[in-house]
Amino acid sequence: MEKEISAINDIRKFIEELKNKLDDKVQENNRLNQEILNSGDEVKNLKSNILDLNEQVKLLKLASQIEGKEIGSNKDVKLMINEMVREIDKCIALLNK
Repeated sequence: MEKEISAINDIRKFIEELKNKLDDKVQENNRLNQEILNSGDEVKNLKSNILDLNEQVKLLKLASQIEGKEIGSNKDVKLMINEMVREIDKCIALLNK
């Protein structure tokens, strides 16, 4: 009878250890999921920053070409201006709706 009680206690102890391990893994999983969400937000912010910086680079190139500081073709300047005009036209069209 004492063997059975000892075995039952060992089983209970084993189950309790498994439960504790499961709880730890659930907490770790929740923490990792939160890190994934935070990383996704950070990626979005960085992509937004990249787009902003690329736009600034385009504007700086345009400005330097217009001022004549940078050697480049007038064709590039005209293309950039045309692109800006198209964007402005899109904005005006959206405002008129």
